[in-house]
Amino acid sequence: MAVARLLRRITHWPFRKGQLLHLSERLPALDLLAWLQANPQNARSFWQNRERTISVAGLGAAVELTAQSEQEVGDLLERSYSILGDRDTVFLGGLSFDGRSGRGEWSAFPGARLVLPAIACCQRNGEYRLSVHLLADSRREFIRRKTQLITALCRLRFRGRARPDAPRPRVSSRIDDVDFAGCRRRIQAVLREIAAGELHKAVLARRVELALTSPVAVFEVLARWREVNPGSFCFAMERGQDLFMGCSPERLYRRHRREFQTESLAGTVRLGRTRDEDVALMARLHRDPKLVQEHDLVTRFVRRQIEPWVTDAQSPEQAGVFKLDRIQHRYLPIRATLKPGVLDHPLLDTLHPTPAVCGFPRGAAQALIEREETAQRGWYSGAVGIVSPQESEFAVAIRSVLVNRERILCYSGVGIVAGSDPEEEWTELEAKIESFLSVLEC
Repeated sequence: MAVARLLRRITHWPFRKGQLLHLSERLPALDLLAWLQANPQNARSFWQNRERTISVAGLGAAVELTAQSEQEVGDLLERSYSILGDRDTVFLGGLSFDGRSGRGEWSAFPGARLVLPAIACCQRNGEYRLSVHLLADSRREFIRRKTQLITALCRLRFRGRARPDAPRPRVSSRIDDVDFAGCRRRIQAVLREIAAGELHKAVLARRVELALTSPVAVFEVLARWREVNPGSFCFAMERGQDLFMGCSPERLYRRHRREFQTESLAGTVRLGRTRDEDVALMARLHRDPKLVQEHDLVTRFVRRQIEPWVTDAQSPEQAGVFKLDRIQHRYLPIRATLKPGVLDHPLLDTLHPTPAVCGFPRGAAQALIEREETAQRGWYSGAVGIVSPQESEFAVAIRSVLVNRERILCYSGVGIVAGSDPEEEWTELEAKIESFLSVLEC
């Protein structure tokens, strides 16, 4: 068994000041979200790419790196590379929408955070491995951390206990931070600034607060959410009593050595209720001037932003359609080669936040968001992913919720451009919230 083999090997670990110790053993195939649900005693983390060829589920933190502002993110990334070296393992984490640390309901989440799990189950191309990590700066700390790691391995569960027939959590109240009338006023304010030439697009977000009768099994909910959004990135980051999770359709970028992938995803319509209606809505995605303009803004932004850092950028001539469980978007993939020495900091700095979650021009859109939105975004519409010197991948942290025991904060946003209709935008906001409500099963 992998645990027994790791325990035998850990016994012989020597103390190496400031150097990461890393071991892994092969595992049979495992449901990683069920594994996380069965082991709630440690801070948990999860990442799965859109293709499901890479999944990482983590317990605890061998190393936790934090940044309080966007100015510190570069140092945080360099520190993560230094710790990992050429080891075949990754940090999980992300950063907030505006680069600042959270307040209030987001106080557990700093401006940026990377975690190297103490224990991790990893899946790559169908192969599963159980890994452990330890880093200590003194012999006393090494003994303490080693003892904690051995204890955690001995307590590790690979199957959850059968739960008694407890009442299913119910939604006892719902509070929307803005109603339709308030949303319409915000959209009209954005349209006035667009008409005045102040900006081309701004993305407005809303928050819906749900109170439950009892805590929800978060990773069971995330598993259901993932199944109705099979083409999405899936993620969860837990810190203290708070857990941020989601199923995002949008890649910020992927870096594998010098191979680089990004995309533009914008312009939204709902799915049709019949095949004929869906074909008509897809045609609207391709022809509607408002939707085409919204997507074109994002595409031009991405291409211009990456130009200093890449060569040989290529993309299809025509945008495609990206379908989710209730909505569909215009979509254009972009591939390129990174210039020598380019790693994550310039890529994050130049791409995040994209016009798809912020607006264009970025500065004017951010200023408007500060004025108009009543709820802080925290890590919603930030970036989440995995990082190592050899590879990294980040998704845009949309279609996401913040869970604190019996309270769930749900977020959704819409892009406003010239021609936006308040009633249609409100319908889109509701559709994005309903995607999560449908899997909550409360």
